[in-house]
Amino acid sequence: MDAQRALLDELMGAARNLTDEERKAYKEVNWDDKDVCGFYMVRFCPHDLFVNTRSDLGTCPRIHDQKLKESFEKSPRHDAFVPKFEAELAQFCEKLVMELDRRVKRGRERLAQEVEPAPPPPLTAEKSEQLSVLEEKIKNLLEQVESLGEAGKVDEAEALMRKVEILNAEKTGLTQPQNEKVLMLAQEKKMALCEICGSFLVENDALERTQSHITGKQHVGYGMVRDFIKEYKDAKEKATEEERLAREREAEDRRIQREKSESRRRGDSSDRERHRDRDRERDRYRDKGSDHERSRDRDGGRWVDSRMRNGRNGGRDGYRDRRRSRSPARHTHRRPS
Repeated sequence: MDAQRALLDELMGAARNLTDEERKAYKEVNWDDKDVCGFYMVRFCPHDLFVNTRSDLGTCPRIHDQKLKESFEKSPRHDAFVPKFEAELAQFCEKLVMELDRRVKRGRERLAQEVEPAPPPPLTAEKSEQLSVLEEKIKNLLEQVESLGEAGKVDEAEALMRKVEILNAEKTGLTQPQNEKVLMLAQEKKMALCEICGSFLVENDALERTQSHITGKQHVGYGMVRDFIKEYKDAKEKATEEERLAREREAEDRRIQREKSESRRRGDSSDRERHRDRDRERDRYRDKGSDHERSRDRDGGRWVDSRMRNGRNGGRDGYRDRRRSRSPARHTHRRPS
């Protein structure tokens, strides 16, 4: 009926049976409505996993609709809502697993307890009478064995001792507690606990029953729940690690940029300082050159003025003075006759 109803909803719409008045008040459901199951949209709904099992969660109170799921998968907001729905599903599944793990722990404690044998049941009147007859026979045979041994009849004494052993075995069979047989059967069928779904199993059970358990709804359902939690946590840890590495890379890039900027600033400062040093050195040389030029101009000015005062003859007079200074004897002294 549910499948036929879903088919009719798909072909004719969910409001196919509504009257005109009801259609006016009818509001079409979208995948992002609060009444729509986000678990079903993104992965699976745990309410669908354990139907008709001991872990049945009942019917999900929210809407499961394949058309809404397809609409969600095609929506441009799909990637934005997936983390939200997965986080809610992981929280719900973790609660289920926590409750299951508590049951598993209690079951493990039950299996760890030692099985104490029950006290032996009292013998019936018939067995008590048989036991008395056996004890009397054993007593008589032992007396005969003792007499034969004193008489030196060893072979006959040994034959009677074998009869005594047989009677003692019958006596043990009567007095053996019946619960030992039950205990032996219990040990042959030792119980075990499934760590996935918490079900009790029989160790070394038939392959068919073991396979039936593994493919059962409860085992498969809790397996899906546990696998999803592990997958979700692994993805979350991976994303956290990637974010940490990205932050470290950004911090390293900022540090390198800061060092480059500081190095550039130091380089600019050094360049400016070198320019200032060159400017100061150039100014110093310029000042020294200016002082020297002014000094030379002052000395040279007097020399030029003297030449200007002497005129052109001053040059020839100077030439003659220089010639006289080179050969003073030729001009000032004569040889004696």
